[in-house]
Amino acid sequence: MELLYKNIIKNELLQLEETLISSISSDIDLATEVTGYVVDSGGKRIRPVICILVAKMLNYKGSQLIKLASSIELLHTATLIHDDVVDQSATRRGKESIHSKWDNAHSVLVGDFVYSKAFQLMASLDNQEIIRILADSTNRISEGEVLQLSLKKKEVLSKKNYFEIIDRKTAELFKASAITAATLASCDQDKLISLTNFSVSLGMNFQIKDDLLDYFGDEELTGKKIGKDFEEGKFTLPLIIALPLMSEEDRSMTLETLFTENKCDFDNIINLIKDTGAVGKVEEICNKFSETCFKELENFPESDYKTGLIDIVENINSRVT
Repeated sequence: MELLYKNIIKNELLQLEETLISSISSDIDLATEVTGYVVDSGGKRIRPVICILVAKMLNYKGSQLIKLASSIELLHTATLIHDDVVDQSATRRGKESIHSKWDNAHSVLVGDFVYSKAFQLMASLDNQEIIRILADSTNRISEGEVLQLSLKKKEVLSKKNYFEIIDRKTAELFKASAITAATLASCDQDKLISLTNFSVSLGMNFQIKDDLLDYFGDEELTGKKIGKDFEEGKFTLPLIIALPLMSEEDRSMTLETLFTENKCDFDNIINLIKDTGAVGKVEEICNKFSETCFKELENFPESDYKTGLIDIVENINSRVT
């Protein structure tokens, strides 16, 4: 079934796909081939969708929106390519990751190539404020990656550090998607603040739901191996909340498995997390973020595009993929 928000901007999304394909072309055939492989794998395109819906909600009528949305999607794609090298992920969006299909060298260099294509598109917008926002966001996302790496397997990750990591790694590009669209549409300061709060809350909710799916998702629907984050030694919110609620024996066993990469019965880990009631606590946190999203959208007049943004929030709340 087609999602409502995608139907509202169907023509713009067709233009987005055309722009993505044309923007990754290169005189170097290998660069086009490898980049095309990951761009053609699709994905939710949620960040460019947010960008398009926000700009349209703010009555933007200009011709630069698809270029901006495409540059945002390319930035996101580049981070995914590099993430897969760091995590040694075998799959991405249900397909072999680049480093699995080719090797790490291809992934690193093609990731750099995609970043350069994103910045070429951004420069073509001839809007210094948008370029500054996206450059700052790219820097902040990279810092989030380094922060996560610096904290990996050293100690039990705190909630504070977890939220800082996902704010930088995920919510930051959601925020950039919204506020660059608002900048393109010459939005006033009050609405810009509302859109910042909306998009950060949306990104946080999206990532926490993703972390829940790592434990309780359906591999066939998500295209991602269940337990991948745990296997990579990552502390995410379901585990962070569950650990203090476990018995000392169960907590020690869980941490030893996480830190040493011992093979384990992952179903047992899932059951331990369920038994603590952590899932309900994580969902409460998600609900608070989604309530913020709805509240901030109340500051905008009714339109199909606002309805599309509401639909995104509702789809994240009921997310299974």
